[in-house]
Amino acid sequence: MILVDACVLFDHLRGKDLRLAGYFRSLPCAVCGITRAEVLHGARHPADRAALVRWLNCFAQVLVPDSTWDCVGDNLAKLRTSGITVPFPDVVLASVAIEGAHEVWSRDAHFPVMRRVLTALRLFPEPP
Repeated sequence: MILVDACVLFDHLRGKDLRLAGYFRSLPCAVCGITRAEVLHGARHPADRAALVRWLNCFAQVLVPDSTWDCVGDNLAKLRTSGITVPFPDVVLASVAIEGAHEVWSRDAHFPVMRRVLTALRLFPEPP
């Protein structure tokens, strides 16, 4: 499964990459709660929110087990000890991916940096 980061979803929603819709249909793409929250945070009004919920529901949904939160804390500590500060949602997504053996699809530079410390983190190589 490929966990899609909010930045990739935003690129699609803003029409910045027309290839994404095809990739979302043809690849085993999924979202988790942290990504849903980031996307819904941008809703401009109730009808927009409803449309975003319908669209997000087209993706496979990866649940975040309670045990993952300990992993998030441990990963935050490992990153801090290594002098790496990244946004909390990115560490949550990375932790969910590591625990579930998923790849992360992100266009965010934080993920390759995190992978230097979180060596089990697998990144999806975006098609050219």
